[in-house]
Amino acid sequence: MNSILISIIMPAYKAQQVIAEAINSVLVQTYPNFELIIIDDFSPDQTVNIVEDYIAKDKRIRLIK
Repeated sequence: MNSILISIIMPAYKAQQVIAEAINSVLVQTYPNFELIIIDDFSPDQTVNIVEDYIAKDKRIRLIK
């Protein structure tokens, strides 16, 4: 039964070097009923752009700036 929604909260700041790997590590999990909430603290690098690319591909990902 996959009715329970799991929320994963991922803080991010200057994470452009590792954010894709971190997101992918969540996306490969076998439990499909989750939301990934990424909280960006005004990263001056490309972190937000990378996250937005993932958001366009997977509706379970959200970004809070």
